Amino acid sequence: MLTIYEQIQESIDFIEANLFEGVTSDTAASSACMSVRSFHRYFPALTGYRFGEYVRKRRLSEAMSILMGSEDSVLEIALHAGYDSHEAFTRAFKQEFGVAPLRFRTSGRSAAPTEKLDIVGEVNMGVLTRLLPEMTVACFDGFKPEPEQQAHRLMTAWMSLHPEAAGSHRLFGHNIDTFGFLSHGPDNDGYRLMVTLPAEALPLGPGAHLGTIDSGVFVVTGIEGSFDDDPSGSWVVDGWKRLQVMMQRQGIHEHPSHRWFEEWLAPVAPGRTRFDLYVEIERPPGGLDERIDDVTT
Repeated sequence: MLTIYEQIQESIDFIEANLFEGVTSDTAASSACMSVRSFHRYFPALTGYRFGEYVRKRRLSEAMSILMGSEDSVLEIALHAGYDSHEAFTRAFKQEFGVAPLRFRTSGRSAAPTEKLDIVGEVNMGVLTRLLPEMTVACFDGFKPEPEQQAHRLMTAWMSLHPEAAGSHRLFGHNIDTFGFLSHGPDNDGYRLMVTLPAEALPLGPGAHLGTIDSGVFVVTGIEGSFDDDPSGSWVVDGWKRLQVMMQRQGIHEHPSHRWFEEWLAPVAPGRTRFDLYVEIERPPGGLDERIDDVTT
């Protein structure tokens, strides 16, 4: 099962392969086996760019490379980059790089291009290693007899009153005890859902409490199953066990904090439930820059 990072990387690879071929959000979403709605939610959440913004920046960056490495006219480059006229291309190029294309070519100036994104890096035995940044979240706590269902009802009611929070948000969850602290056993008293927040969603108002997911390094893997077919949720427990086995085989050590999350994702098919599973690990030797990429939210 692909993680959401791998799905979005599939769409990035498709965009890059069709950068000058009229790629659309519909075709990019389809390449990642996602609905357009889910694609527009997760692409900016994981890349830091809206779809159209990324395509525009990448086309202009490639156009800049052609401009400096060929003798093609500005009009030829403009048409290749998907612009209808020399003027439209010149306006976009100047807005992006601060100088008109012809002056850029003749002046020998340099500018920082937007490079192709790689949000996955190396995948070992179905496990990714990601650095999650600190995230501000709205928290919703549910308790027995149906903790997850109660937390979802509270979240749905709050988000119906706060549409500004429904854009490129991410949804995390974990078990909690009676006092609201992280719980590690499957037999939990409660469940906490955490929705990442844009600044415009603050203050929260009634129905939610403000929280923070602290930055950390996590291993991540994806699972999908059906609570209809398996009401006990044993497929989730099995997914956590497989992740622990994969960590042991790779010699990855869990962080002393024992933090873990489930990220709730859009299922591939109706009646299914899909998660990315996260376990915090000790930071690898050699520093983060050598092994791990940051993930924008």
